[in-house]
Amino acid sequence: MSKISYVNGQYLDHDIAKVHIEDRGYVFSDGVYEVALVKKGVIIDWEQHCIRLQKSLQGLRIDFAVNKDELEAIVMQLLERNAMVDAVLYLQITRGVAPRLHQFPQPAVKPSITMTLSPYKPLAKEVIANGAKAITLPDLRWKLRNLKTISLLPNILAKQEALEHGAEEAILFEKDGKVTEGSSTNVFIIDSLGCLFTHPANENILGGITRKGVLTVAGNDGIIFVEESFNVQTLKEASEVFITSTTKHILPITEIDGEKVGDGTVGKTTQRLIELYSEYINKQL
Repeated sequence: MSKISYVNGQYLDHDIAKVHIEDRGYVFSDGVYEVALVKKGVIIDWEQHCIRLQKSLQGLRIDFAVNKDELEAIVMQLLERNAMVDAVLYLQITRGVAPRLHQFPQPAVKPSITMTLSPYKPLAKEVIANGAKAITLPDLRWKLRNLKTISLLPNILAKQEALEHGAEEAILFEKDGKVTEGSSTNVFIIDSLGCLFTHPANENILGGITRKGVLTVAGNDGIIFVEESFNVQTLKEASEVFITSTTKHILPITEIDGEKVGDGTVGKTTQRLIELYSEYINKQL
């Protein structure tokens, strides 16, 4: 069975699904995207993804009104045509096709929208049980990180460097040493008193959908959390560290820059949050 993708109103064989050579997403990275998890035919936290998508579009001044129901209908068609119930959805919207000029096209052009599905591969149980390694790197990204744009070269370079060091993630920090987030994740620490810390959801990080869900379940369970920045030293001195994303959910980090986090095992609070977040997902099914 051929993989089917969506391009500007058409469902096409993935191998022939193409956009124009002058699409501004291709030429300028002038576009935004979302990655959402689909489980048992349900798009997890779909409304939150659509809200963030609209904010990203507005931030780039791309004239596209997000209609949650219409986009969901396309996703459901893709699931059916690909015979999938569990998948990772990639949705991208660019400013559209126009001659290569830096300024916005005048008159405005129609935005381009594409969607693809890929198999969902949950983290292996042993990875969750044992935790993963991370390294720290300077944050080289631009200053509007709260917009989920397709311009990701600094993230790509950081992720590649992490992999070349045998690590799962690169945790990024500013010139003043303050930790922002991972190359494709949000970062949490837990101190010796069991308090949870993560960077505030401002222009310095992308406010992750999973991040928001974790804070919700933590609060409901009585776990004290603080949205406050912390530095690399505090990160390394934390009792527990974990990262979050749509596809990873919660991944414990047990080693940073070759040094153990806490006692080098997955902590009890992290384990509890993994259980709570799994329940949070399952309640949507």
